[in-house]
Parts: sequence; structure tokens; C-alpha cells
Amino acid sequence: MINIAICDDDEVMTSLIEEMLYKIAEKQHINIDCAVFFDGSTLVENIRQGSYYDLIYLDIEMNKISGISAAELIRNMDIPALIVYVSGYEQHLKELFNTEPFRFLSKPINAETFHSVFIAAYKHIRQKAEYFSYTYNKNFIKVPLNQIYYFESRSRVIYIHVVEIIKLENTEYDETEYRFYGKMNDVEKQLSESNVRFIRIHQSYLVNYDFIKSMNFTSVVMSDGTSLQISENRQKSVHAQFFSMTGMDVHGNK
Repeated sequence: MINIAICDDDEVMTSLIEEMLYKIAEKQHINIDCAVFFDGSTLVENIRQGSYYDLIYLDIEMNKISGISAAELIRNMDIPALIVYVSGYEQHLKELFNTEPFRFLSKPINAETFHSVFIAAYKHIRQKAEYFSYTYNKNFIKVPLNQIYYFESRSRVIYIHVVEIIKLENTEYDETEYRFYGKMNDVEKQLSESNVRFIRIHQSYLVNYDFIKSMNFTSVVMSDGTSLQISENRQKSVHAQFFSMTGMDVHGNK
């Protein structure tokens, strides 16, 4: 889940940004949650009270407190959120560097630029380590999501297929540890809150989109060369989801 704050004293602008974000997120199958603020002081106070945001869209010219002042207060709290300034006043650009902005968007907002900025922010946020956690033989185990090829369900046991680097880095690697009793539906639900995208291609397979090497109508080939079957009843939805994530239509066009 990516938590996003939108702060602008123009209600039309906040609505526009929120609508654009949810449209992109839906198309790209990215889980987001947006909170809207109409002045910088309210945003700052909200963060002081414990709210956390991965990404903040911040207007510069606002009543009560400017976007730059709000960003300075946020940075003084050691909040690492990515800040995207949205403004029609480019003369402020020099003042922005002290607040370590991620990007600057000019008003009126260009939809294509907005899309590319959000995707860049999403990729940056995804670099944060995320883990899949489970219990095996009374041990609590964490596996980095970005090192999981796919999950496989067999006879009520979930097997986690991991990239070779885990085996190389862990001298005590034991493949039997990467399994646990469970249901794939529960795994899928747990992963729905992560920033790493997985696709359920079969009742028994949940694959990491980033490790899909190729796909045809009936199967996918993973980066490690493993070929996995796509169940017949999921073929259309899997292909639609895959092409949506790649930014192409079902015919392979951009």
C-alpha cells in the first residue's frame, strides 16, 4: 500500500490529482490510499500526530503556510516521504532544493507528465525492503518480496520459490524452510497490501510480475526458466492484468 497526501488550497486541483492517481493505480494494479489537505498546517499537524505518507503532492502558494514552509517542517521531523511540488509559479524553484523535492509539476498539469512522475515515484518507493513473513517449525521467517519468483500450493503446503541470490548468500540455506502450511487465498490477501505486484495465474500459482520472462495464452515462463500453467478460467483476466501492468493493451500496443 502506498500512502499519499495531496495538499492544495484549490479543491478542484486536489480532486483532479486524486482522480488521476486512482485511475493510474487501478490500471497499474497498485494499491494506494489518498488523504487530502487544503492547507500546509493541517498536513504538518496530521504527520506530527503519527500519520505516515510515502508520497506528498504539495502546492507552493497556499494560505496560512506555504508549501515550502510545510515541507521544511516535515523534513525537520526526519520524514523521508517523496515530495512532488505542484505549482504554476516556477520562480520558486531555487527555494525548493533545501526540502529535497522528488519532482516539480507545473500547472496546468500535463496528464502524461503526471503519469511518468507517479510511476517514477512508485519505483523509488518499491526499493524499500518488504518481506513476506510466515512461521515454520515454530520459527518466524522473513523473505524479501523482491527475491521471490512465485508461490506454489501443493497438498495444503505453500512453497516459496526464491532467486538464486538467497541460496548463495545464506550458507545454511535449506530449501525445506521455504514452505509452510497455508492457503493461497490468504497469501494473496497478505500480498495485496505490498508494493510488489503478484498475479494469481492458477489456483496453485501466485507469480511475481517482475520475474515473468515471457507469456503466452496458456503459460508463463519465469526468469529462472520455470514454465507455469495459466488455468483456463483465468487466462483472459491474467493477460489483461499483465498487459495493463506493462502499459500495453491486449494487442501488445503501447
